[in-house]
Amino acid sequence: MSWGLAVLQHALRQPGCPLCRLQREAEARYLENLLWENVNDPATREQWAAGLGFCARHAWQLQRLEARRYGDGLGNAILYEDLLQRVIPVLEAMAREPAMDPLPLHRRLAHALRLPRSGDPEEIPGLQGRARCRVCRLGEETARAYAEWLVEGLGDAEVRARYAASDGLCLPHLRMALICARARAPQALADLAGDAARRLQRLLGTLREYVRKHDWNYRHEPMSPEERRSWIRAVAFFVGEGEGDGSLDDRGG
Repeated sequence: MSWGLAVLQHALRQPGCPLCRLQREAEARYLENLLWENVNDPATREQWAAGLGFCARHAWQLQRLEARRYGDGLGNAILYEDLLQRVIPVLEAMAREPAMDPLPLHRRLAHALRLPRSGDPEEIPGLQGRARCRVCRLGEETARAYAEWLVEGLGDAEVRARYAASDGLCLPHLRMALICARARAPQALADLAGDAARRLQRLLGTLREYVRKHDWNYRHEPMSPEERRSWIRAVAFFVGEGEGDGSLDDRGG
């Protein structure tokens, strides 16, 4: 058994979408390694600068991680010092020549900032990143690799049993796995689609009960834990699970 499939099997034993879990773990490891040893690494700095930092979710995750783990914000300060030094000259140039067409200005600054040329009138040249959030990309690449391992592993009876006993995949990761299966394993595609349809039928039933038991005429009927969580699980299926999103706890009232 490959290392990746072994890790996947472990994730299948945990609550929720296993690929969401593995994606979050990969993103968290990247952020931890960034703070621990890569803040001053030139290649890491260029990746950071390419997107003008991270997306809002991962930027705040990095902030919380450092505050919780180290009790200060030194790593964040070093990284944002780098970004500010890249952005300030763009703004200063605009301030010196406010009437100048921003596109020629962009061409003058592109080399220094390593930014692509663009004719988009909605952009302010030099103040948009040229790449997506590095952590988002890493997380998606990790999930895609495990989706491929899952498709491959479904040919094994033990893996199929593990998957059947798990909470299944969220829709974003189900699409990812189905695309992979369509290209290489038609039987796995049929298995994944059929399994998902059966899970969603059960979810639909509990969701309808959740709605019905909110009706005044049926409010006296007790809700099962599965019914109480059904609306949260519906959200988690359609958009995926995030850390602390409540999708796996008993809230839901």
